Amino acid sequence: MAHSYKTYSDTKDVMKKYVNATEGSIIYSLGKTTYMTLAKKAGAIYKVGNSALVNTEVFEEYLEQFQEPARPLAVHIWKNNKETPKTGGK
Repeated sequence: MAHSYKTYSDTKDVMKKYVNATEGSIIYSLGKTTYMTLAKKAGAIYKVGNSALVNTEVFEEYLEQFQEPARPLAVHIWKNNKETPKTGGK
């Protein structure tokens, strides 16, 4: 039986507020251990019996502190080199 997962952008409009470790790791494209470690640091984990649920709103607020400003991509060196050898052809 194959599993198909929707991407986060497909489900953002109907996103659950609380998810388990497996769902959260799929949504955020992280491993379960990494996801739960970050969720614990964010204070977003709720214990319900033997289960742990993560509040996605709290988790996303925590993730925002890691955002870096966009920077331009480096230009390839070979484009700047005027003495590139010509290969093949006419």
